[in-house]
Amino acid sequence: MAIYFVKTIGPIATSVFLSIAVIINFIASIFGGSIADKVGRKKVMVIADALRVVTFIMFALSNSPWFDWPYVTLLFFMVNNVCSGLYSPASEAMLLDVSTSEERKYMYSVMYWISNLSIALGGTIGALFFSDYLFVLFVILSIASIVSTLITLFFITETYFPKEGAAKNGDGNKKLNEVKGLLQNYKEVVRDRIFILFVLSSTLLFSLEAHLTNFISIRLERDISERVLHPFQWKMDGIELLGILRAENTICVVLFSVIATWFIRKYNEKSILFFGFALYVIGYGVLSYSDSPWILISMMVFAVIGEVIAFPIHQSYLGDIIPDHLRSSYLAMNRIAMKGSSLIGTLGIYIASVLPTLYVSLFVWLSGIIALLLFYSIIPAIYERRSIHEQTYNVNVN
Repeated sequence: MAIYFVKTIGPIATSVFLSIAVIINFIASIFGGSIADKVGRKKVMVIADALRVVTFIMFALSNSPWFDWPYVTLLFFMVNNVCSGLYSPASEAMLLDVSTSEERKYMYSVMYWISNLSIALGGTIGALFFSDYLFVLFVILSIASIVSTLITLFFITETYFPKEGAAKNGDGNKKLNEVKGLLQNYKEVVRDRIFILFVLSSTLLFSLEAHLTNFISIRLERDISERVLHPFQWKMDGIELLGILRAENTICVVLFSVIATWFIRKYNEKSILFFGFALYVIGYGVLSYSDSPWILISMMVFAVIGEVIAFPIHQSYLGDIIPDHLRSSYLAMNRIAMKGSSLIGTLGIYIASVLPTLYVSLFVWLSGIIALLLFYSIIPAIYERRSIHEQTYNVNVN
């Protein structure tokens, strides 16, 4: 969609509107998280899915043989971001509702594998057919979205039934109470020191991969005019090398995720977590400085192995931190980690424009090391909360 908007409305307008879309998505997730904690997960998911179907249909109509409406596409792109923001906290909370701490490591491994495989397939299909068959792509996307909505509506059952509150006040007080309830929910979230440190650590960790899209990409394009990949005698410039690294990243995630699932089940999770994150930090740390093709290719393997080992356990720890009655609200706030990491990634571009590469690489290394120290400091509290959750779960089951 970024390429589409650059072609139709120009790069400056695209930059502005995509930034607005990120903000809209985050605000929607804040409201979506609170609503899902009040009315249940499925209702929010079905409404968001149904609205998303409308946006995809409008994408297709606005880029059909009969119409060429890029600004209508832009309008519904914004609506689509609202839908995604509403949907994500509810769907993530539903996964936590139906899983235990032990199950979550496996669950997140599978979800991680499916997500990356779908991105790889979708990106490939989109790249092949975007230029000549955009209308057909949007039609297929609309059909897939309708199927997804029907699955949610008829085959997924509600997992959370909030307790009835003092519901039926007058209409005048009702809206005021809803706003107060929203603020109260997030007031409780931001007071949770363990969760806030978890989010800060996650933000710094996720930012390492964000640098690949930003600073590392620019560095490779700027610093590598030609390299030869021995013994194949394959000549490449920085952009071609970046393409290889991106393809390698996707392929390795899909391949290694299956092995990582077995690895996670077999060994001590805390040891595996920090071993994985150490590989991840080392991989991206070296990627931020080296210009040797074989070293870069090797370090990408390191980074991906670390990622697929550590991140499912990391996500399962998030489930242990979050209290049951505010799951969606916590998960909505957790999206700060993704948005914040993107901002740090763009900050790397600015730092690289005023400082030598060595200093930016040190910034990348420091981000990873600080993230690991922050995470290590809250591990005992996470296990304490896990124990409380397991006791509560066993009581409810029995």
